[in-house]
Amino acid sequence: MAFSEDGLFGKTNGKIGNLVYYQRMGKNVVRRVGKTLKPATEAQLRCRMEMGVTSAFLKPLKGFVYVGFAHEAAKLNQMVNNTANSNIKLNALKGSYPDITIDFPKVLVSKGDLKPAENPKVEKVPEGLKFTWDTTPDMAWPELTDQAMLLVYFPADGKALYNMFGANRIGGTALLEMADPMLVKPMEVYISFISADRKQIANSSYVGNINE
Repeated sequence: MAFSEDGLFGKTNGKIGNLVYYQRMGKNVVRRVGKTLKPATEAQLRCRMEMGVTSAFLKPLKGFVYVGFAHEAAKLNQMVNNTANSNIKLNALKGSYPDITIDFPKVLVSKGDLKPAENPKVEKVPEGLKFTWDTTPDMAWPELTDQAMLLVYFPADGKALYNMFGANRIGGTALLEMADPMLVKPMEVYISFISADRKQIANSSYVGNINE
């Protein structure tokens, strides 16, 4: 069943026969639903696995990635999720089918034109993870007001912990609070920056792995 929201020639959503109607980026889209009885080729199986690995990785990062790729997606006139998926699939997968995994150092969890973190580092402290980066006292405005975006991914659990609006860039340090049980787990760590007005964002930086 399909629904036409604004009359016969208005927005249509739903399925009619083997056609599916939906809205994408404010436009009416229609696609055909088809079936094939041919067995999947190895290339098709690889593509499906790549998408599955990428989607599983991004799922717990959804809130962070939505902010992290919003500007890039707007430039490309794409959905944010599609932009993030495509970036990971093209640049941050390793291995051959059927052994395809995430190449964590190559992952971007945000993408933009803002200045990235300079010489970022991370260390465990009793309260969680302490991030540091290079800064200078004469840093210009508005760069000094950029806010740190901190993210930790736990590959063993498929979970993530993040703070999208952390300390100002001028401070050179930020803390991501974390409970003791999480501090002993393997972690993949990232940092980025977003402007105070939320109009610009940096490419994320891979800070390293902990407890591996």
